[in-house]
Amino acid sequence: MIFSKRLDQWLVAGRRYVLAVPVSLVACVTPLCAQQSQQLTPPRVEGKVMFGTAIFNEDLEHKVVGGAVRAYLTKRLSIEPEYLYLRHSDTDQDHLVQPNIAFDFTDPTKQVVAYGIAGVGALHHKGRFVGSDFATGAPRVFDVSLTTWTASAGGGLKIFFTKRLFISPEFRIGREPTVRATINVGYVFRGRR
Repeated sequence: MIFSKRLDQWLVAGRRYVLAVPVSLVACVTPLCAQQSQQLTPPRVEGKVMFGTAIFNEDLEHKVVGGAVRAYLTKRLSIEPEYLYLRHSDTDQDHLVQPNIAFDFTDPTKQVVAYGIAGVGALHHKGRFVGSDFATGAPRVFDVSLTTWTASAGGGLKIFFTKRLFISPEFRIGREPTVRATINVGYVFRGRR
């Protein structure tokens, strides 16, 4: 008798839970389905900061920090001017300004986007080294400041953590510097609704 009363109570309580679980699932799944049905738009304007390393022909490793803004001309083709500060030491520093063209190989509305990037720009080098005077042979400090052209090409992956926030490891080869590897943190200002 006591057992049947408890069984009845459990069945009555169980019916409430049986009804509550599907209602809760429907309430939770409906917004997810609605979000998935809203198609993300391609990015139009995005900005990023860059951190990494670069190696010049002389195997001099420089730390890299910089920024870039990417503006899309079509769904996949964009222009990306960038500025980089490269530092080896107090006596070896560089400033790089380079406009780039980028192309998204995969759909830019996805969570992972593979892209290629290439550009040509200017590199301003400022340095100081100790050498010998040509006439007397005495030690002398030489201040060097020169501007030359730079070019690079490579690719990367944009990995989105949210609809707009991403990181992108990027690798390039080129002239001044020879090799460049950066980790970029970016944000889409327009697009990817």
